[in-house]
Amino acid sequence: MNWAGMISSYNHKVTATIPRLIFRIITWGFNLLYHQFAWMYNFAAWLVSAGQWDNWVRAAGRLALDGPLLDIGCGQGALLKQAIINGIVAVGLDESPQMLHRSQKQLLPGSLNLICGQGQALPFAPGIFRSITATFPASYLFEQSTLLEIRRILAPHGRLIILLTAIGSGNSLHERSIRLAGGLFGFSHLPEAAFQRVLEPLRRAGFNADVSIKDVELSRLYFILAQVDG
Repeated sequence: MNWAGMISSYNHKVTATIPRLIFRIITWGFNLLYHQFAWMYNFAAWLVSAGQWDNWVRAAGRLALDGPLLDIGCGQGALLKQAIINGIVAVGLDESPQMLHRSQKQLLPGSLNLICGQGQALPFAPGIFRSITATFPASYLFEQSTLLEIRRILAPHGRLIILLTAIGSGNSLHERSIRLAGGLFGFSHLPEAAFQRVLEPLRRAGFNADVSIKDVELSRLYFILAQVDG
């Protein structure tokens, strides 16, 4: 399970059950993880996923139609690396210079474009991306300004793939501990109403959007798949 993605994507739900002070501390911690403490990112990803983090991210990439592909909030570039191996033209965007630096270190020089920027002002021409991905996104992705920008640069009949969260089903002590902790925060069961709340802003922005649940090895992944017709 990815607490960062769930907390940010469902912050209106979480704050109803988690005291606001604790919620602010958690989100402050995630902000540090993506910036000043980016060197701890691999350990944190391993801790919350029992080593499955990159497998989950790559699963989102496998749902892409083809290129060009834009990965918003590309982090360390696991999805981008997979796209390049598969011969897909890929671009990564992240607002954190520290994460882009880590992404560049594990990819071949000149193998892709990495851009420091924000989803609310995407520096691309209209309709140029066939596939746009976002894995475990922060809440900014669901703001109308971001969604309208994504719609602007997405090609007709292109696909937006959002990996919301993942729940592991393995029986190791690590995985059982993750599920126990997730249950304490109310993430072990995801009600249909929570998904509908997440779909609403996409539909307001003109997307045809639905939830897709896929089982990958010992994990259940929750995606939003969206497109604009015409």
